[in-house]
Amino acid sequence: MDTRVTLRIDNLVLEEIDDFLSRHPEYDSRSAFIRHAVVEYIRLIQTGALKKTGVRIEMQDRLMDMLQQYVEYGYFQDIEDLMTYVFRRIAEEGILAKILKGYTSSLNALRIDEESDEARNYLKR
Repeated sequence: MDTRVTLRIDNLVLEEIDDFLSRHPEYDSRSAFIRHAVVEYIRLIQTGALKKTGVRIEMQDRLMDMLQQYVEYGYFQDIEDLMTYVFRRIAEEGILAKILKGYTSSLNALRIDEESDEARNYLKR
């Protein structure tokens, strides 16, 4: 048996919901979407996916699908377990240090070039 619940939603949020629904016809109505959203929100909290700490990584769907297959095959408990393993290995093998050193070196070179330009312009005055 369903129970009717009344809730107030700000007009901006309602517009966002309607915009989302216009792009996702799999939800029959606002009510269906809100029911689904509430259940999904509870699931995410219970699994720890909505922790206030941690890192959020965005990646292409293709890459995410590939990683998810490793989880489905049982090699890892979940995506977090897989990513922890990958980053640990990258750090242990020195790959992370090389990547970060290369990145910061290029930024430092850019800063040096900018500072040189500023110094030259200052000397021209």
